[in-house]
Amino acid sequence: MNAHPSSAIAPWADAASRRRLHELETLHREEGAAAVADAVNRAQSAHRHRMAAEGLVLYAGTNVLSPAVRAAHDSALSTRPALGWPGGKLQTGVEEIEALEVIATTQVARAMRAAHAEVRFLTATMANLALYSAFTRPGDTIAVLSPEAGGHASHHAHATAGVRGLNVVHLPYSSTDLDVDADALDAFLAVHRPRLLLVGGSVTLFPHDLGVLREAAERVGALLAYDASHAAGLIAAGYVQDPLAEGAHVVTFSTYKTFAGPAGGAAVTDDPRLAEKISHAAHPVLSSNYDPARLGPLAIAAAEAAEQSPAWAAATITAAQHLAAHLAGHGHTLVGAGRGYTRTHQVVIDATALGGGTGAVARLAAHGVHTGTCRLPWQRPGTPALGIRLGTQEVVRRGADDATMPHVAAVIHHALTGRGPAGTGAAAELRASLGPGLWAAPAHGGRT
Repeated sequence: MNAHPSSAIAPWADAASRRRLHELETLHREEGAAAVADAVNRAQSAHRHRMAAEGLVLYAGTNVLSPAVRAAHDSALSTRPALGWPGGKLQTGVEEIEALEVIATTQVARAMRAAHAEVRFLTATMANLALYSAFTRPGDTIAVLSPEAGGHASHHAHATAGVRGLNVVHLPYSSTDLDVDADALDAFLAVHRPRLLLVGGSVTLFPHDLGVLREAAERVGALLAYDASHAAGLIAAGYVQDPLAEGAHVVTFSTYKTFAGPAGGAAVTDDPRLAEKISHAAHPVLSSNYDPARLGPLAIAAAEAAEQSPAWAAATITAAQHLAAHLAGHGHTLVGAGRGYTRTHQVVIDATALGGGTGAVARLAAHGVHTGTCRLPWQRPGTPALGIRLGTQEVVRRGADDATMPHVAAVIHHALTGRGPAGTGAAAELRASLGPGLWAAPAHGGRT
């Protein structure tokens, strides 16, 4: 077999990707709509089975939709352009889409305890690009968290920030406190004079001290933004810090992940002047049409996140804390151990002793446990990811609780080390034991 097969789709891809692409390109040479439909249906069915029956989804950036959110998706709306504000649309016959826009915007703002919301972004990356478009100019400096400190690719010059031509500098960070180093902040800002400070991102174990950041931002005339992509649903539920109330000017976030809605992004703020600029960036600067089919499911997801009936947010956080503690009991090194491991849905394992994050995540997947890699605060920039990032949001919504976490930890430990009683099929057995999930039981509870 050719060790470095070619790919017609992406001949520039890395070797591992070219091998997988070559395999799939060889397999999928369907011709005709019927053959294509059959291949699509088989792939979709297999994926549903893999995620819902075969194993445990502990990836921190995904979720399972509630029945009401799932039922509200009307794919027919996706092909209906509706440009402009309600009452001033360029198309006619879209009065119902206008209503959905208002419903979704109102519910997202209410869930995030904000005065204004913009919900038309197709991704949180686009919401971040809207920040750059609205509040910076090419050549400006923005200060963000490094990849090692949890910053997302959309915050950095090699990706989305580079589209705007921004100079990106990394905020001083304490790997002990897992937050911006407040003692070094003023001197850092005095040197770099950033136009925008952006915290939050991909790894969010603990709250940021937004009050300190806001005061420092104001001293240099900077805007403070918070990327709540991972924690937004927990924020809406009232279990993670309230970024706007604590000092952020703008909050961007993904509308899936813990928010548990359709794929997409949003931004919220209390300042109407900032809201106007963000909305102008959404349309007409960064997009013309968008997908109106997102609106109904998004509105319901926002209301569900705030209402917590059935309750899942508090259980998601305590499950993460229990999972981390049991993993530590198996001898694994956890980020944040000195602070109680986590106050969100995320758990991060230091996989240095396991050969690094990539290989460890592959071993977990081979045992039916789906996770992802991340970088660690103390690793050198540019080196391979040394962390394993877990998230408990989906398994909790599928029926797991604190009592499930010792078993989840045992499955993870066995997959990573080969030690312990859990076998290859243990993840599927554990998944089957969870039952149909929260919505099979009567609605209960609110915020605790």
